[in-house]
Amino acid sequence: MTNCNQEILKALFKTKELLSDEALLQIRTFVSDSKHQQGGFEDRAGKPDIYYTVFGYTLAFVYDIELDIEKEFTFLESWNKKQEADLVHAVCYIRCYLLLQVIQQKQKFGFKPDVSDFDSFLGKIIMKRLISKVKKNCQNHFDLIESYKSKDGGFNHNKKQADQATIYASFLVWTLFQDLDEDKNRLNEISHPISNLKCSDHSFANDSSSQTGVTSATAAGLIMTDGKHNDLEGTIAYLRQNYTPRGGFKAASGLPIADILSTSTALLALYITGENLQELSDKSIDFINLHWDESGGFFGSIADLTCDVEYTYYALLGIGILL
Repeated sequence: MTNCNQEILKALFKTKELLSDEALLQIRTFVSDSKHQQGGFEDRAGKPDIYYTVFGYTLAFVYDIELDIEKEFTFLESWNKKQEADLVHAVCYIRCYLLLQVIQQKQKFGFKPDVSDFDSFLGKIIMKRLISKVKKNCQNHFDLIESYKSKDGGFNHNKKQADQATIYASFLVWTLFQDLDEDKNRLNEISHPISNLKCSDHSFANDSSSQTGVTSATAAGLIMTDGKHNDLEGTIAYLRQNYTPRGGFKAASGLPIADILSTSTALLALYITGENLQELSDKSIDFINLHWDESGGFFGSIADLTCDVEYTYYALLGIGILL
């Protein structure tokens, strides 16, 4: 079973390795400027936000951006005490806690589980110890996540103990549990119910109330099933139908423009499934680069010109997949 976040990190490192010094400086500057003075990374309103901090910490790790570890742990603890968490934010908190530990190891001891170090003996030992610490110190967040488990075995981010899962919640938990070395049977239990969310056009809808799917949910469904379901070819065809002549992917077939999030998630799913992306490479990279702002960050679409660390993360991911 392919580890989704390891593939994401490999792609991000690949992008970094091939950037010019000037481009690297611009991106590092944007990410650094997105840090909040109280710790964490800023949302689009300039406030520290645990969701955006996941993307910020990931980019800080990849792009060697120094963090004040003590301040960041204080930020996490402060957020933990003040906020009423839901499933999404509980997952984000655990991710931030794990990422911050990895960054701490990197800044202190030079530990860098990049493309070459993921499977090293030392890397596995260090990650096993960090994962054990996460499971011990984030137990209340794991308990909160479990309270959103749906009756079909997946997870629903809208309602506790819902009858059916949503792809968004299930994917968040599934990828987190992958990184925490959960048993494959547990992962299969989470991913199995999403087959009920397939639509007649072979896409995946995010929840049972939707009659049609969208690109991001379809990409998540394809990744979670690891390309192993009866409608594989149809699902891949659905994603490719949302590809535009300019090189991006639309969020859904009825929309007029492509966007960065849909493009990068579609490319990731197609890559993990083993699709040949060579014919998309040049146009898709050009499409992503069109969303690169002079600030060094990326914006989401021509309908949304505000840059943030989330869109920057997805843009750099998309480029790395295609390189």
